Amino acid sequence: MKKHIFFEVVLISLFLAACGGSVVPTVQVTNTSVPTLAPTDTSIPPTLTPAPTVTFTPEPTATVIPTATPENQIFRDDFNGALQPGWIWENENTDRWSITSDGWLQILGEDTALLYGQAQSNLLWRELPEGNFVITVHLNAVPVANFQQATIYLYEDTQNFVAINRGYCAPCNTKGNGVYMEYKIGGAGSAYMIALQETDLYLRLEYKDDVITGSFATKPDQWQRLGRFGNYFIFKRVGLGVTNADSEGDDNADLVGLFDYFEITKP
Repeated sequence: MKKHIFFEVVLISLFLAACGGSVVPTVQVTNTSVPTLAPTDTSIPPTLTPAPTVTFTPEPTATVIPTATPENQIFRDDFNGALQPGWIWENENTDRWSITSDGWLQILGEDTALLYGQAQSNLLWRELPEGNFVITVHLNAVPVANFQQATIYLYEDTQNFVAINRGYCAPCNTKGNGVYMEYKIGGAGSAYMIALQETDLYLRLEYKDDVITGSFATKPDQWQRLGRFGNYFIFKRVGLGVTNADSEGDDNADLVGLFDYFEITKP
């Protein structure tokens, strides 16, 4: 038994000697440990607050305040697009009247004339108010032949009327162009007149305390009295009209009457 052990020791010694007696190198072990990871942030992210909605306040819209009706105004028509309610046509000829795009009532005269007892075309009437009143129109007309007239009428019949017009009368004292106030009460009448070349003017008939006054103006509110007389007839209607009267049938001489506005007020 000892013999065997002896030989094993000898063999190991010889092996070591053969290897030069060197020591087995130590193997460098690489650190294979798993690196510690930074802890995961498990906190809940803060809730984002949405930006507030911006509310735009619109600029205030200008409010159009309608023009107040004058205290003494009873009726007015500016002829914008259509006639105001209350008008009545007599002997209407639709081919001879219109409302222009810029707001004028246009009536094209024909040869028959109410003031001569004839059935004048396109007479435009409305009822008059009770009591005192003032009728005013702004008118543009260019008469070129005898007895052409663009007129305001207070009218009952051929024996009872009052009229003021922009007309033409060569045999008259005006020798042609002028403003004429004609009247007939109970079949008897006369006329006031003044020569005038202006074609754009204002005409007015005023009834106050049984007196009728006719006036004209070439500029607003610069009234000149043409005539006045005591009234012996209570008129019920007022009208507008245009006639060629005695124009000898010359169509080229037809009078065009343009009415800018018509107004009834209290005096």
